[in-house]
Amino acid sequence: MKIPAQYLPVMPYLILNKVDDFIDFAKAIFNATEQLIVPREDKSIMHGEIKIGDAVLMIAQSTEHWHQKNAGMFIFVEDVDAVYRLAIQKGSKSMQEPGLQDYGYTAGFEDPFGNQWWINQALA
Repeated sequence: MKIPAQYLPVMPYLILNKVDDFIDFAKAIFNATEQLIVPREDKSIMHGEIKIGDAVLMIAQSTEHWHQKNAGMFIFVEDVDAVYRLAIQKGSKSMQEPGLQDYGYTAGFEDPFGNQWWINQALA
């Protein structure tokens, strides 16, 4: 199996009611970059791809036929405290305040779009 260079073997695909706002959120919280945006005739996003580090999240605007589909994601970040604080400031709800676990320093939040994020900072 040959996977295109810009992709990984598994990628989340989120269908969101406010996909444009989600892109702005991902840029602010995770320094995401746009890899591909394919608009519909009405200018909404039919298919989009953003990158967080090497990971690709595929996204689309929900429609009457394609309803919102949220996800839970586990992601490594450089600074759990800073990412968590910024996410809460940008309207996320806390699911778990930052703290040390056996597997690393971690926290959890639900973004304003219904996705759950488990952010982790690997222990040295």
